[in-house]
Amino acid sequence: MNRLKDKITLITGASEGIGQQVAQAFAREGATVIMLARGEEKLKAAADAIQAEGLKAEPMPCDVASSEQMESVFQQVIEKHGRIDVLVNNAAVAIPGDITDDSDEEWNTLLNINLLGVFRGIKYALPSMLKQGKGSIINMASVQGERSWDHWTTYAAAKGAIKAATRQLAGQYGKQGVRFNTISPGAIDTPMNRKRAETEGPEFYEANKRMHALGRMGEDDEVNGACIYLASDESSFVTGTDLAVDGGLLVLPRE
Repeated sequence: MNRLKDKITLITGASEGIGQQVAQAFAREGATVIMLARGEEKLKAAADAIQAEGLKAEPMPCDVASSEQMESVFQQVIEKHGRIDVLVNNAAVAIPGDITDDSDEEWNTLLNINLLGVFRGIKYALPSMLKQGKGSIINMASVQGERSWDHWTTYAAAKGAIKAATRQLAGQYGKQGVRFNTISPGAIDTPMNRKRAETEGPEFYEANKRMHALGRMGEDDEVNGACIYLASDESSFVTGTDLAVDGGLLVLPRE
């Protein structure tokens, strides 16, 4: 407990799945959690559940695809709290497609959320962190940035770019006290993946179980520990690193 005591933390995509679980875990570790997501009703419910435990959570509806909204929210947070200590860029959408059929619009839609959403978060959080000479930015990547799956080129491209950008920024801003790291989850049983299962059928879960050395998909709270570690002072000498939370997916050959 209290590994994140008094830290002002901001998490995108915090209304469900990994983002919601991380927000709850951060609050339990003593952080003030600013929760961002598009769906206002679902976001408020997630924040209410944390507040019901007597913990600090503030829902702020925001679309990471909008520079105007992101800038406004980050300014409000800094005006109220004076700083941002931790940023978790988690918001993403999953849109499959074959590259021979994909349109410019489909690529632009996914990249605007999954990649440019990360850019916007960093752009508006970094000045506060540089001013205080300290900060941790955690970008949610994916094992799909490391290996091939059919029909997921756009998603993989975004996640691979996030890893490359994170390494670049870690080198650039390390001496100024700001750390940049990524987390690469394997297949996690989130609402996003449950929607895929509805479309793809029972084989979706069976295939994902076979892909992981641990023989199962991850639960959406199993990324919490990695996030807490990278957000806390326990990782004060860690930057430019990708932490795979993948149940051993990357150690097994592709089926």
